[in-house]
Amino acid sequence: MPLLRRTVLAATLALTVAAGAGCSGGSESSSGDAPAGWTSVTDERITVQHPSDWASEPPSGETWTHRFVGDGMEMQVAGSFSDDETASFALSRLDLPAMVELDAYDGGGATAIEVEGADSALRSDFTYEVDGTPMKGVWLIAGQWPNPGTAVVTITGERLDDAVIEHVVDTMTFNRRTS
Repeated sequence: MPLLRRTVLAATLALTVAAGAGCSGGSESSSGDAPAGWTSVTDERITVQHPSDWASEPPSGETWTHRFVGDGMEMQVAGSFSDDETASFALSRLDLPAMVELDAYDGGGATAIEVEGADSALRSDFTYEVDGTPMKGVWLIAGQWPNPGTAVVTITGERLDDAVIEHVVDTMTFNRRTS
């Protein structure tokens, strides 16, 4: 099994156990506000962009509804991750199981990010190992209040491209629900 695939399975095992989230469909489009070379995808509460040349593949686990792979990285989207009140509550649903399930997991804490439409949003970088190979990952989490709900985007790989992550963060939009 390729290393990237094993990495995805390891990372999503922890997330699937913790999810408690329903699956939902979404739409993918290269039109709209996406600049050349990028494609927008909307999945329930989140709209996000990924590099257009990344392949769309089946999601890894029930938590995720979209998965894109390219350049040695992988991005998965859970547009309706949880009914938590804040991004920090949703982070605990990701972080705690990862401590148990992922080899050499080290959560790097969290920093606040700005996501259009979200009341709270966090970036949490982490590291782990797959068969002794060091891996990196980032969770991008957005949420709203008073109609609680969160969405998560994760990007993982042996190396992460900071420019890709920055573009994803800068173009994320949280689609608020009203009830």
